[in-house]
Amino acid sequence: MNFPISKSITTKYLLLFTVILIVPGIIIYYIITGYASKIIKEDVKVQNIASKDIIAKRLNSEIEHVASQLQLIAGEGLESDLNINRMYNRAKQANSQSSVIHSIYYINEQKRVKFETPFASSQNNLIYHHPNFTQVYWTHTYALSDLIQNYRHQKVVTISVPVLTKDKEFKGIIVAELSRDYLSEVLKSVSLSRGHFGFLADRKGNVIASTSDKQLNKKFSVDKIPNVSGYTHINHNGQESLAAYQTNQEGWNLVYGVPTNVAFSPLHKLSLLLRVSFISILLLALFFIWLGIKNILQPIVKLTSYAKTYRNSQTFVPLNKEAPARDDELSILTRTIIEMGNSNYEKQKMLEQSERYLHDVLEGIPYGIITIDPRSKITYVNQQFERMVAFQRQDMIGVNLEDLPIKSESVDFILLHTLASGKDMEEIESYILDSDGRKRIVKVTTSTFYTDTSEVMGIIAVMQDITEIKQLQLRLQQSDKLASIGQITAGIAHEIKNPLAILSGSAELLLDEAEESACSEEVKELAADVFIVVNRLKEITNNFLNFANMSQKEKKEVSLVQVLEEVFHLLRLKCNEANISIVKDFEEKCLIAGVYDQLIQVFLNIVLNAMEAMDEGGYIIASIQTMNMNEEYVVVRIEDTGSGINKQDLEWLFNPFYSTKETGSGLGLTIARDIVKEHGGELFIESIEGKGTTITCRFPKQKNTKGGKKHGE
Repeated sequence: MNFPISKSITTKYLLLFTVILIVPGIIIYYIITGYASKIIKEDVKVQNIASKDIIAKRLNSEIEHVASQLQLIAGEGLESDLNINRMYNRAKQANSQSSVIHSIYYINEQKRVKFETPFASSQNNLIYHHPNFTQVYWTHTYALSDLIQNYRHQKVVTISVPVLTKDKEFKGIIVAELSRDYLSEVLKSVSLSRGHFGFLADRKGNVIASTSDKQLNKKFSVDKIPNVSGYTHINHNGQESLAAYQTNQEGWNLVYGVPTNVAFSPLHKLSLLLRVSFISILLLALFFIWLGIKNILQPIVKLTSYAKTYRNSQTFVPLNKEAPARDDELSILTRTIIEMGNSNYEKQKMLEQSERYLHDVLEGIPYGIITIDPRSKITYVNQQFERMVAFQRQDMIGVNLEDLPIKSESVDFILLHTLASGKDMEEIESYILDSDGRKRIVKVTTSTFYTDTSEVMGIIAVMQDITEIKQLQLRLQQSDKLASIGQITAGIAHEIKNPLAILSGSAELLLDEAEESACSEEVKELAADVFIVVNRLKEITNNFLNFANMSQKEKKEVSLVQVLEEVFHLLRLKCNEANISIVKDFEEKCLIAGVYDQLIQVFLNIVLNAMEAMDEGGYIIASIQTMNMNEEYVVVRIEDTGSGINKQDLEWLFNPFYSTKETGSGLGLTIARDIVKEHGGELFIESIEGKGTTITCRFPKQKNTKGGKKHGE
């Protein structure tokens, strides 16, 4: 694996000096400072713990001594009577002899202050609820208070002992207020050097004594002291400090420590000395590095710049301008690289011109071109292919050919056939689908191209869009068929016209006879139907002649509802026999401009086809609706529940003489579609095999009915 650092000889050179000189210096620096820090930290810990132990022993000794003196003042429970004067004199003497005692006073069992020394006893009989009174009453032992407020409203700490008679009768307590200044002096006396600190806090964290007067009465979090005795890091007056701590049996907390900046000041001096030495060594190393770069690396870097110029510039550096003046190995190498670069540059320019020419040819050719690799991945498409399929080029490149939705089935991909068969070339007529699903007929020529080692490199397909050519051919074929139909229909219509004249006269006579005779209404109705149908046959015969010579009758206002009603009336008996039900959904006033008999012919043909598709009966659903699509249209839908039409037959239904029925002529739908077109409309067929067929006829709606002729006028 090539790391980026290996790409630069300068980087390697600098890295080498860094590894040899700088990195070892840094490692040595951190080893020395780390070891010194460890030694200093251990030494500070030992000193702090030792100082803490000294202070703790002295404080405990002072407290025990005061407690003993107070017990002597109280008589130690050996005196049978209570002598307040004797206790006062004893207290006065003890107060004068002890530096730690600030004052002593007696509180009797009624919690009244009876005397105080060395102060005047002006507060005699003052009631004062000392916080330790109840504790001493029940325990009969001395008690050490927290920082409390005495009856003079001063913050003090006290030691209390019980006053008991010989019979152990409780007579009050003797209280000694300790000198906080003396306690602070005890802390200060043990400070070995400048910067150390110590303080004494009660059970609630109130600072009783401290090496700093500013810290007195402040609150110290006792949560910072997790155990009875130990060593920890604390934040003292905003400075990180190393401190030893101990909690005595009365719950007071003694803390003694030193700020880390004071403790490690020798280490900081050592670190500064090491840094100065290291920087001096570094400057010396940089000097040697500069010499190496100037005499060794600079020629190599210059040669590298020549190579970069060849890679990035449009013209290579001329040899006669940039060739080195020296005649050493690097100069020879530089001249050789420049000569090779010039030669390669000319070849590169010729290759780029050839590629540009080929690209312009492929993009400008009026045929779609697509290439795939041996794994069926699309590697190239030209602009014409983009237009043919209406997909963006970036959405096709790299996609598997089978995943591109331009074929209905994957077996239709000619390129895949060529790839699988191993043929060098193949030509076939096929189709492609664009992004909207529209089909295009294309002539596809595929060819395999190979590498120098005869391995398959990919396949190219050239596609010619022949959709319009095919449509033109179909139109020519349709025109030929229609011309043939015209000749045939003209002959047939001429031959049928004379017999129809006879049938018309007979039908008219039959209708007159039926009207005059006592026939049933059904017979009269059938005679009228025969007369109407014969006349319509005459009209259809004339229409055949019109179809042959493209003649057209005058259009009148026609109601499509009336047309459909008449068609279903004529076919009512046939529907009953075939067990077919008619479902109607007609809107009113669906009027168009048209020829009534021709429209009858259209829908009669459509309904008959629907009936013939339902051998076992079913439903014919007929609907007439008005729709607004840019302009108003009348849409007629005839839907059946018959057998349906398969896709292959559906494409050929409008071709003349093509029929799915053995007895069909193949002209019915062709004539019906042409009649609809003559009326400015369109005819569509939708069918699902096995479910039924829907035929939709769309006609322009009659816009203005005022003054226009109506059917029958």
